[in-house]
This record gives sequence, structure tokens and C-alpha cells, in this order.
Amino acid sequence: MERVPEPQTTPRLRSLDGLRGLAALVVVVHHAVLTIPALATPYFAPYEATTEGSPAWWLSYTPLHLLWAGGEAVVVFFVLSGLVLGLKARSPRFDWGGYFPERLARLYLPVVAAVAFGVAVASAFPRTGNGSLGPWIAQRPTGPSLTGVIHDLTLVFGPSRLISPLWSLQWEVIFSMLLPLYMVAAVALRRTPLLLAGLCIAASSVGYYAGDGWLTYLPMFGVGVALSDLVTTTPRTSRRARWGWTVAAVGGLLLISSRWSLAPAVAPSAGATALTGALVVLGAAVLVAAAVHARPLVRMLELRPVVWLGGISFSLYLIHEPIVIATAELLGPGRGPLVLPIALAVAIPASAAFYRLVERPSHRLAKRVGVWFRTESARQGDPVRRSDELVESSHRGA
Repeated sequence: MERVPEPQTTPRLRSLDGLRGLAALVVVVHHAVLTIPALATPYFAPYEATTEGSPAWWLSYTPLHLLWAGGEAVVVFFVLSGLVLGLKARSPRFDWGGYFPERLARLYLPVVAAVAFGVAVASAFPRTGNGSLGPWIAQRPTGPSLTGVIHDLTLVFGPSRLISPLWSLQWEVIFSMLLPLYMVAAVALRRTPLLLAGLCIAASSVGYYAGDGWLTYLPMFGVGVALSDLVTTTPRTSRRARWGWTVAAVGGLLLISSRWSLAPAVAPSAGATALTGALVVLGAAVLVAAAVHARPLVRMLELRPVVWLGGISFSLYLIHEPIVIATAELLGPGRGPLVLPIALAVAIPASAAFYRLVERPSHRLAKRVGVWFRTESARQGDPVRRSDELVESSHRGA
């Protein structure tokens, strides 16, 4: 969920920052809405528990769910991360020797600070696990533990639920370390990137069917890597094509909401989960591509407030949940609708401060670490040049 690196950000791709910012906002809304028991019910109880035609039903089982579709927003994050790192790896200046330490520093330094923030907030505002606040609050840990903190700091062994958004960082780290394999696949299928995207969507669908996280989530990044070839090779589109992309963006949003909008008509089963999972990943891919090519969408995503939100999106993603839970606990039962505006009023300024004090310095330090290792690799004859040539030749052949 990292911001597009500054050297890679162009006026055309600034829209991806805006898309990331809106997706992060959706995740915040998602967690705030889950403090309302009636809206948390569809996540923790059978469909029949929600009365058809009620406000909760409309917000849950129609495309209105897009307003708080947190899980689907994370799928967009995964595709975006694959696209951003795929673009970065295709650059002739890309260096594998510096990439790994820089990437790990970029991810882990803000996470360490976010874990410290989460522990501090959970300690200052003790959690009661009050069931009257809804099933989501009831399932959160009532406080930090040494084991949980260790899991959160390492990520790859599975985070605790003290800061539940960290679950996605586990897959982000694993993908980042496996990026060379993704690029090998991208080079092998450089003339058919849509085939690579289709294979990844199919693999993710199988993962949904089998309930396997590795097979579900890691292919999502591969979809983004495949899109990075299309973004770098697709010529400037015509006026008709740009409006076609706008229609595609609407279709992508409908696909992303399909897991919920199709629920009333599809009986719960592993097959239905696999089908809707594939539709969500496809929708995320279409939306990310449209965020580059659909000019009306691009203009909206490049509005200054939206791009600013994208700038702090990683910080917002990392620290918002402890704020949401503390707000819900302080307000008490029956005041769930107030959680969202209050949590946003606190979380957005806090995220801006976290970005300035933690994330931005971490990025600068990570860049210096990457430069140091890149210099050492070059001095020791590391095969960085060959990797650059491989990426550059794949770009020319596409």
C-alpha cells in the first residue's frame, strides 16, 4: 500500500496516488461502520439475519456497499502495489542489489512506529470487548500482548488483531521479496500480458475456493505486474477510447461490489466464493487500468485534496483502527453513527502528522540504505546490470 515513489510519479500516474487515497478512506469507513451492530451483522451472521429492504440491507447487498467495502479496497491495494513495483522493476535504472533492503526499510520502519502507536492507544484507552458495540469490536483483543507485538513487528508469521490492517502487510512483504519471480513470469509472457493477468485471476479464484491465503492473495499482485506492462506500452488513447475506459471504470466498480450485490441471488458455497472472488480481482484490475486511461476519472483522482489523501494513505491505513476502536469505546453503545465523523476528524490529522514525522523520514532513510547497498553490489560485481538489461529488453520487446 505504499505511495508511488517520487521518481516514478508522472502527471499521468498521479491518479494512482488519488486512487490509493480513496481506497484507504474506504478502509477507514469500513472499520467505523463495523462499530454499528446492524451493519456488522452481515459479516458475522448469515444473510437471513438482515431484513430485506432495510437500510442495512441496502448498504450491504447493493453497489452502495462500495462506500465501505474495506476488503475489496485491499484487493485494489494489492493490484496497485504490483503495478507500482512492476513499473519500478522495468526501469533501466532499477537495481536488485539496492531494491531489497530499501523495500524492507520502506515497509517495516513505518510498521514499527504504527505498532508502537497502536499499543499506546490501546493502553491509554483500555478496550472492554463490549459485545453491545457489535461483533467486530467484541472480536478485537482487549489489549496488547508480547506475543502479539512480536507477530505484528515481524508480519510474515501472521499479525495479531490488535491492528488488524497489518494482515495485508504480511502479503505485501512476501510479494516484495518474490518480485524477481513475478518479473520472470512477466518477461516470459511479455507479448501476452493479458494472459498473465488472466492466469493470476484464475489462480486467485482457486485460492478463494480452497481457502488458501497464499494462492488467494499473491496472484493479485501478479495482476498488477501484468498491468505494468500495459501501462508502459499502451499508446495515448483516442477520445472514444478514453470514454470507453470511463465506462470500463464503472464496470470495474460493479465487479468489485459483486461479492455483496450477488449475495441475495447466490447461495453461499465455495464455488460462489471463488466466482465472486475472481470478479472482485478482475474489477480491481479494470479500475486500476481505468485510473490511468479514463480521463474523467483521472481528473477526479488528480484533484489536489485526493492526491494529498493518497500521499498520507499508507499512514492512514496503518494507524486509523486504534483510533476507531478508542472512539467507539469512549462513545459507548448506541452511538455507532457518530464513530465515523469523529474518527475521521482525529485519524486524518494524526495520519498527516505520522506521515511527516515517521513515514517520510523512513522513506528517506530507506532510499539511503538502498543507495548504500547498490553501491556495494556494484563494487562486488553483483549481476545488477544483467537484471537491468533483462528488464530493459523485455520493455523493448513488448
